[in-house]
Parts: sequence; C-alpha cells; structure tokens
Amino acid sequence: MADVDSRPEIALLGGSFNPPHVAHVMATWWALATQGVREAWLLPTWRHPFGKELAPWEDRVRMCELAVAQVRGAHVCTAEEALRDDPLCGRTARTLEHLVEQHPDLRFALLVGADLLPETPRWYRWDRVTELARVVVVGRQGYPGGEGPALPAISSSEIRERLERGQPVDGLVPRRVLAHLRSRGLYGAKP
Repeated sequence: MADVDSRPEIALLGGSFNPPHVAHVMATWWALATQGVREAWLLPTWRHPFGKELAPWEDRVRMCELAVAQVRGAHVCTAEEALRDDPLCGRTARTLEHLVEQHPDLRFALLVGADLLPETPRWYRWDRVTELARVVVVGRQGYPGGEGPALPAISSSEIRERLERGQPVDGLVPRRVLAHLRSRGLYGAKP
C-alpha cells in the first residue's frame, strides 16, 4: 500500500496581480471549495519573469489582501520578497523551492489558468514545478482545458487599459481593490 502524505496542502495562486481582479478571487474560492486544501495563498511576484512593468510591490500586496479579505482561508504570501536579490526571483520553480524549504510541514498545489498552459514550455524548469507541487489547471473562458467551470476571461491588462482610458472597471475588480487603486492613482485611475 502506498504511503499517503498527510501533510496539509496549500493552494498557491501566483501572479503579478497588477491589479488583482474578481477572477483571481473566484479561483481562490474555487480551490478552497473543491480541492481539499487547507488554505489558498495569493502569491504576488516580486518582479515579472518576462520583464513586464508592475505597480509597486507594496500596492500589489495590499490589493491582494483587500481582494481576499472576505474569503475565509485565503491569505497573501509575500515569499518572493525574501528572494528579491536572487537572480531567479520571479521564477515559479525557485519560489516553490523556497516555500518547500520554509514549510516542510506543508504540501503545495499550484493553480494555473488554462490560458497559461501554452506558456509552460517557456517557464523556467517546468519539470521542477511539477515535482514540487500538484498542478491544478483552472478553467478559463475561451481556453480549452481546466477543472471545473471556466472562470470569466478577465485580464489585468484589460483593466489597466480601461483605467487609463477613464472607462469603468466596476464588476471586474473587488470594490476594496478599486478604492485602493483610485486612492493611489494607480494605472491612471481617478479618485
């Protein structure tokens, strides 16, 4: 009989969260409701692995906290801040290695949107990622694959573009996140 790993499992939803939106919150809640995990952690990247410009770290962390504040069992993990001087910071494999080192008493499940599956060959050490975490593909409208129902095809880049044009984003980002980004003038948002 195979040994069953009895360590609690944590679902990780990594991303730039530039800004976090309602599909991120839905994915977090879905993982908690269906995947048998103890907690779900939003894991903002310190820097984007493909060099995209990001809002300040502190703002993205705060917006993540605000986004999941009402989701029981959801938290924000700032592990990449400790890796900020590591040349591999922002690479999922390196972040997972760090988390496994820091939390040997836990197992991890990595939530990956179906829209990101075609990009995994470009990821640094995807083979290592799959060794360190159970990969759970979250369905996304307009993309094949994924477990459960497809989440709305909302993108942070679309939200940023709408804010820059002065268009509304109500219903696309949690109200608390919208209030924060407006108060800070992020992405050209007006108060």
